[in-house]
Amino acid sequence: MKHYEVEILDAKTKDKLCFLDKVEPNATIGEIKSMFHKSHPQWYPARQSIRLDPKGKSLKDEDVLQHLPVGTTATFYFRDLGAQISWVTVFLTEYTGPLVIYLMFYFRVPFIYAPKYDFTTSKHWVVHLACMCHSFHYVKRLLETLFVHRFSHGTMPLRNIFKNCTYYWGFAAWMAYYINHPLYTPPTGLLARLHPDDPVPAGGLLHLGGFHPDDSVGQGEAPQLPERVP
Repeated sequence: MKHYEVEILDAKTKDKLCFLDKVEPNATIGEIKSMFHKSHPQWYPARQSIRLDPKGKSLKDEDVLQHLPVGTTATFYFRDLGAQISWVTVFLTEYTGPLVIYLMFYFRVPFIYAPKYDFTTSKHWVVHLACMCHSFHYVKRLLETLFVHRFSHGTMPLRNIFKNCTYYWGFAAWMAYYINHPLYTPPTGLLARLHPDDPVPAGGLLHLGGFHPDDSVGQGEAPQLPERVP
C-alpha cells in the first residue's frame, strides 16, 4: 500500500506550515487536521479550513485523501477560521437569554421599573398567561437543542454569536417591558371603559358618507327640538 506525503501551506503567504510523511491513503481530512493540530496547537481542527486551492472551498472532514485529485505528494492550503463555538452552545445561549430576561421583567426585579414596583406582580391574568406561554416556548427549544436536534456543522465563528443574541435577547426585552409594565392594561379593559350609548361613532360614519343626522330636520319639525338647537 502506497503512502502519501502531505504538505500544508498558508493560503495567504504560501509559507510551508506542516509536512506529514507516510499518511495512509484512506486518511480523511478530519484526521489530517488532527495531525496538523499536533504541530500547531493554536489551530484546533474546528478552526481549520483545508483547501486544494488557496481561494477554493473548504474540504469536508469526511473527504478521503486517496479520492481527492492529488498526487502521492499532496499539497493543501490552510486558512484560519478564527475562534469557534459549537452550535449546541450557540442555541443554548440564544434561547436561555430570552427566558431569563423575560422572567426578570415578569418578577419586576429592581432597576427596571419604579422602585415601588420592585418584585410586585400584575393583577391581570393575561400577563401571567403570556409569561407561561413565553417560558414554555423557550424551555421547549432548549430541550430540543439538547435531545432532538442534530447539526450538520459542528461549530460557528464565535463573533457571530453576538449578532444572533442581539436579536433574540433584544426582542424579548422589548416585548417583556411593555407586557409586564405596572401600568399595562389589557385591550378588554380599555374597551370596557367606553360608554355603550356614545353616539359619536354613528355620527362620525354618517359624516364620512356626506350625511349629517340634522340634515333631515325640516322647518315643520323645528318646534319639537330642544330650545338650545337653532
